[in-house]
Amino acid sequence: MTIKLILIAALAYLGAIGAPWFFGTTGGFYTLGRPLVASALVGLILGDVTTALEVGVLIQAMYIGIITPGAVMPFDVDYIGYLAPALVILSKMDPTLAPTLAVPIGLIGVMIWNLVWVVNVYFAQKADKFAENGNLKGVVSMNIIPQVANFALRFVPAFIILYLGKGFLEKLLASIPEFITHYLQVVGGMLPALGIGLLLTMIVKERIYLGLFLVGFVLVVYLQLPILAIALIGSVLALFWFKFAANNGEAV
Repeated sequence: MTIKLILIAALAYLGAIGAPWFFGTTGGFYTLGRPLVASALVGLILGDVTTALEVGVLIQAMYIGIITPGAVMPFDVDYIGYLAPALVILSKMDPTLAPTLAVPIGLIGVMIWNLVWVVNVYFAQKADKFAENGNLKGVVSMNIIPQVANFALRFVPAFIILYLGKGFLEKLLASIPEFITHYLQVVGGMLPALGIGLLLTMIVKERIYLGLFLVGFVLVVYLQLPILAIALIGSVLALFWFKFAANNGEAV
């Protein structure tokens, strides 16, 4: 089990926004660092892909609208994506409680992220001095050595949380009254809706388009149609709308 926890903690570093090893930011933060990808990898490592993906879907919905303007990170989705499903599986928790774990894990990740940036300021200044003196080897070393610090600052806390989290969470959950657990489940169910809402505020230019999302909600909840059927219906509606707008000379 220790090897598995080491692997998950290592992935939590590789999926960080500052880790360059997996095809840079594209393969790292925007691939390995996505909650759905992270949860799937955790599920494969721990042998419970179903539970891991249940957690991953909830977390992905929560933070689907999160952006990092100017390197400002409100929540560390990479840390959440790896630690939350791992803790849920190891502690045999109800996956619907995962969003309640996501908030504290995400805040811990942000504190680590800020610490990493503070530490890297020193190396950036040294790299500038080496560049001024034409010392290419010095510049290269000031880009490699910081990754050792970044690895330590992300890997060590992740491993400690995973290693100590199992027994701690089991005792914690056993001591929580049932009505509080139910409350946490209700709140956790609202957080994904908040994530979707953040995304809609970014992509919806006119409020009338929210009607399309309401139609999709009705199709899912009341008609219980599968996602594939709704996607096909949406595609047809989009084509009709595009054709209608084009014929009327409107901007599409």
